[in-house]
Amino acid sequence: MHLYTLVPPDHAALHEVAREIPLSDIASPHIQNLIHQMRTLLRAEKNGVALAAPQVGEPLRLFVVAGHVADARKRKDSEELVDMPTEDEVYINPVLLKTSREKKKLHEGCLSLKGYWGEVPRSLKATVRAYNEQGKECTRGASGLLAHIFQHEMDHLEGILYTEKATKLYEEREEHEHE
Repeated sequence: MHLYTLVPPDHAALHEVAREIPLSDIASPHIQNLIHQMRTLLRAEKNGVALAAPQVGEPLRLFVVAGHVADARKRKDSEELVDMPTEDEVYINPVLLKTSREKKKLHEGCLSLKGYWGEVPRSLKATVRAYNEQGKECTRGASGLLAHIFQHEMDHLEGILYTEKATKLYEEREEHEHE
């Protein structure tokens, strides 16, 4: 069994277009192990809200959105969190069906670029069609933070890091100086 870890920012998988996963492979031990380990890695990351397969060195069209983060953040009763899942959600071969014209800059980070943050304009709403880990097709519309996450993770699958779209970048310690 292969053990996955986060890859460094210069890893090739982060800079190439990810490959689709054949639907017949979703139930395979390889893909199921990858999903399991991505969930485990995501739970271990304090600031992690989602993780794409390229971030663990697999250039495959797959990402996981963390449910545990929503529980902690929903206590803030934020409108941004209204669509966040309470259980992990797996998206295989996702397709961004539509995004709203209206955009908003949100504070964005990435587990592949720890210690750095940025402001990235993203559409306020996004709809994704994908397969889950059982191979069932589903369509999920989102607003607020989840819409932002969908766009960030879809960028990962296209070999794009958020730093390429950010209007402002700063190191983590700078963030605390401004608070």
